[in-house]
Amino acid sequence: MYQSLLEKFLLRSNIDVRTFYPGSSHYQITMLRGLNLAFKYGLLRFWDSFERSRVKIADLRSYFRKLDLKDEDIVHCQDVVSASSVKCSNKVVLTVHGYFAYESLARNFVGKESDKETAIRRLLEIEEEAFRKSSHIICIDKERQNYVVEKFKIPSDRTTVLHNAVDTENFSPVTDEQKRTIRNELGLPEDKTMVLIASRFSPEKGIVYAVKAASMMRHNSDIFFIFAGGGPERKSIESVAEGQENIMILDSIPHDQLSAFFRATDIVLVPSITYNNVREGTSMTLLEGMACGKIVVASCVGGMAEVIEDEYNGFLIEEGSGEAIRDKLAELSNRISDYSVVGKRAHKTVLEKHSFATYVDRLIGIYNSCLMLTSNS
Repeated sequence: MYQSLLEKFLLRSNIDVRTFYPGSSHYQITMLRGLNLAFKYGLLRFWDSFERSRVKIADLRSYFRKLDLKDEDIVHCQDVVSASSVKCSNKVVLTVHGYFAYESLARNFVGKESDKETAIRRLLEIEEEAFRKSSHIICIDKERQNYVVEKFKIPSDRTTVLHNAVDTENFSPVTDEQKRTIRNELGLPEDKTMVLIASRFSPEKGIVYAVKAASMMRHNSDIFFIFAGGGPERKSIESVAEGQENIMILDSIPHDQLSAFFRATDIVLVPSITYNNVREGTSMTLLEGMACGKIVVASCVGGMAEVIEDEYNGFLIEEGSGEAIRDKLAELSNRISDYSVVGKRAHKTVLEKHSFATYVDRLIGIYNSCLMLTSNS
């Protein structure tokens, strides 16, 4: 979704764009293709999720190496796998959305502790190659910039912090009457304080703490929770929520339909946690909630603490605490109308700092700087 928005707004700025997507076959590998890849790349442990991930990375790198990019002025890569693999020089711009090596290890590695050092070294080599090759590196928050500069000794003047952006045409405030209409269309209760948690149900998202808070508030008939995302922790979330009438659990909602849920809600909750030493960047859920003028409650981690000014344009809470979530939601739901000004400030913050139009203006400035360096070299 991010890449399609980026393409949309670059085209509006009269920038010619060619996009390259590996396609689902590189991510959702069939059994037969998996066997062929396993043979090609020497995968022996089919049951090992980390080894399967290694094969997928090798396959993706092969895809990007074959691209003909000689006519492009700028090659903007959205991950280190593509940036380390493309065959071009002096024109790669890389956006760092996460911690590729450590996230890959956290999600997939189940091997012996003694093998972990070798595994992480191999992944860090891909990151280092991508960073060294890139003319300029865009980091979505200061934490990631510090990671690139301090761990890999990349000069800070080759990096820029550019927080994520949101499509303010699709995510925007509505009136109370419009909100009631949307709730009716979605089959949601009209008269309750509604809390939306729109995120993948995986450990780093901290969803388990949100559902614990909802369980603690099960006797509060004025508050209603919507969990939308799907993912590996769905069963455990459902077990906590079983029998509770104040909780609705949905699978992942297509992005073009998601804005309706944001507009229908009162509070957007982003309960992300530090997981295996990895913290979330500038959450899109956070920005989309702010763009809709909602009251946003977020864990004080990663890039979210760089966007939210506590009690001004949102609220920051302790990470990994169902009690902290419960207490803040209880406070807000009792005086929801009194806090509407916080949502208005959140909307203003997004328009001024996180709209895609503003983001692309700054991005084009980075492109032009890189082109000037190339022409002078």
